[in-house]
Amino acid sequence: MGITENRRYLSSLKQGLLELDLSALDGKCVLVAGAAGMLGSCIVDMLRSYGQCRVVAMGRDASAAEARFGPADNLYSFLQQDVTRPLEITGNVDFVIHAASNADPVRMARDPVGTLMANVQGTKSLMEGGMAHGMKRFLFVSSGEVYGQSNGAADAFTEDCCGPLDLSSPRSCYPEGKRAAEVLCQSYISQYGADAVIVRPCHLFGPTMTGRDSRAVSEFLWNAADGRDIVMKSAGLLERSQCYIVDAARAVLTVLVKGECGGVYNIADKRYQMRICDFAQQAAQAGGCQVICKEPSELERAGYSKVSRAVLDASRLETLGWRPQVKSGIPETVAILRESQQGE
Repeated sequence: MGITENRRYLSSLKQGLLELDLSALDGKCVLVAGAAGMLGSCIVDMLRSYGQCRVVAMGRDASAAEARFGPADNLYSFLQQDVTRPLEITGNVDFVIHAASNADPVRMARDPVGTLMANVQGTKSLMEGGMAHGMKRFLFVSSGEVYGQSNGAADAFTEDCCGPLDLSSPRSCYPEGKRAAEVLCQSYISQYGADAVIVRPCHLFGPTMTGRDSRAVSEFLWNAADGRDIVMKSAGLLERSQCYIVDAARAVLTVLVKGECGGVYNIADKRYQMRICDFAQQAAQAGGCQVICKEPSELERAGYSKVSRAVLDASRLETLGWRPQVKSGIPETVAILRESQQGE
């Protein structure tokens, strides 16, 4: 059973729409680049559940998109193309959401150039393509990794913080690519009068994660759903913000319709501010399994972030009316993944 047939997941999408006014999207066309990703796919699902706008999901694999979203209909279509190429679409596009970026640590280590260019060149291609097709607003999905290393002066990163990154490390391809793309958005606003907003999500988790995702929490939750022991490949003492994927998708859509032009908004849920080891323990409890330790491979180690604390302050987002809704994201994720695999 696919995730879009899972009753728990569909219910969380519908619940998420109850307090979300998306009337500004009614009758409009929304293009979601990165529709195969964890966040992009959930945004597509939520917009389709809303059912009042036309959704164009953009990605590189048409067969995978059809397996995930089903065939095209009068409110949904798939655009097959690489985000770094000039946008090839007919008709107007009212809103563009750029969520196309490699966030998998192992893939970053294997392809740092591609990771950086998906953000920078992808932003340029989508921005210019959108402007040529009547775009009213552009939303860039950045990352909390842009903050770099904390100087310890604040408990959590607000949107005006900026810490150092190790520019000698290819691992910086991801946060530096996000930083450059953010500046590009602000430059299009200043030079060409574009309307753009930016979100900086914390670490996300939820049932739209794929089994190929090498991020630690993804592996924890998939193992828990399978009833296999959770493997810790570090001490897991890094404290960071987390957010359940449906709440994060709601945050993106909230900023899309309510955010101030040029505004930047952190996405984080205080309830999931915790150390990685504590997240692993909660996942193990939900899955009825144990936590064990193992040394990482060199490729895995190369993909690790060197940031020691990654806590975001989402107060600005909350002024737009967003609040996290899902109460038990970790058990919910494990249950949905398990049911989807069992065909329930």
